[in-house]
Amino acid sequence: MSIEVSRRDLLKGAGVLAGTAFLAAACGAPGNKGSSGSSSGSTVSKIVFMTNSQDATAPAIVKMWNDGKRPFPVELRTSDDSTYGATFPRLATVSDAPNIAGYFIDGGHFADLAKAGALLEMSDMWQAAGLTASVPVLIRDAYTGFAGDGKLYAAPTNTSRYGMFFYRKSILQGAGVDLPVNHEFTSEAEFTTAADKLKKAGLSPIDIGAKDGYPTSHLQDGLLSSTMAPDMIHSPLKIDYMSSEWMAPIEKLVAWQQAGYFARGFLGESTQQSNTNVAQGKVGFSTGMNVWVPLLTDAGVAIDDLDWVLLPPIGDLPAKISIYAGGGIVIPKIAGGHDQAKQFGEFLVSPEVALYSAKNGQVIPARTDVAGLQAALGTIGGSMYDKGTQDGKSQFGWDDATPTDMITYDRNNLQAVLAGTQSVKEFCQQLESLKKGHL
Repeated sequence: MSIEVSRRDLLKGAGVLAGTAFLAAACGAPGNKGSSGSSSGSTVSKIVFMTNSQDATAPAIVKMWNDGKRPFPVELRTSDDSTYGATFPRLATVSDAPNIAGYFIDGGHFADLAKAGALLEMSDMWQAAGLTASVPVLIRDAYTGFAGDGKLYAAPTNTSRYGMFFYRKSILQGAGVDLPVNHEFTSEAEFTTAADKLKKAGLSPIDIGAKDGYPTSHLQDGLLSSTMAPDMIHSPLKIDYMSSEWMAPIEKLVAWQQAGYFARGFLGESTQQSNTNVAQGKVGFSTGMNVWVPLLTDAGVAIDDLDWVLLPPIGDLPAKISIYAGGGIVIPKIAGGHDQAKQFGEFLVSPEVALYSAKNGQVIPARTDVAGLQAALGTIGGSMYDKGTQDGKSQFGWDDATPTDMITYDRNNLQAVLAGTQSVKEFCQQLESLKKGHL
């Protein structure tokens, strides 16, 4: 679930864009003035690529392009990730739009832009780049479904994993907690036993940066994997939001809050503050932001002390990794240099760039033909990738296909539910009402 500063934000930069996404391909300065108002058949003196300011790998990848014998140069422009989601729809539809940009590909703003005819159709680029044959059918189907016309208006650069906890092995062992086997809790009882031991040791069983909104919805989404079937989760306008399957994860989060499992003050904490608490040894389990390794290692957690586990199953279904496959690139139709933008786009989604991003940014690509990928991701990222490839161990998250207003409401109001100022029933009734507005 997500909106402005989320796993989407950190992924929106072509994963390239690692820092997404992790998410956050940012809104940059205006695009290449040489392409302003130019037609699709025109060429430009340079391509302007826009992405997120937190994306540590983008400068190196653009340099890889410019240092090679390329037919045109690329200029990288970045911007503050906190405003990108809201401002990009405008930036993509004005005469000085960037020639190509990282963005989150989902049922929200992207779908609106595609339906409005603001983005270039990219099926020929998929074919030329080898994506048609190398991207899983599930992801291809998702990309062709957003606009409702079966066409491709974006290309995937990366995927994000969530629905998991990070933990420090030394902290759990010091509190007398047995380390999870095979990255899974055998039951909810195994988790609550661990949480009670952590509390007894004076530690916070769970800490998340709930001030940022999306970490709480990530927990909700991960718990939902054991109460609702994957095909229903990915059909948000078919869900009964008053059903026990939907309400159970929210009720469970409230129960954990009442049991004292969340860190004191977590509703006012940023993700960065939560990661710092993990590094300082105050926390048992943390979402860490998209379960993305660099944010925790940058906070001071030793990689050898770090591991992860799926959220505990709270329903009759097995817990699963939630995959956000919306880290991608788009080409604003109003900008010039379409053929050049596609050529650079092929480079951004290439196995060469995917391997670099995996090795240097812990970014998992959408394509499955990248030789040496699991080794490049390292022990943590590689094990997440491996788990996600196992039968019945992964699913798309709820917000991949969910309309923006529903995502925003879920994100903003889960905090109110956990603060006790809104009931679970009221929260779910409003989601049901929003859903009906889209039918």
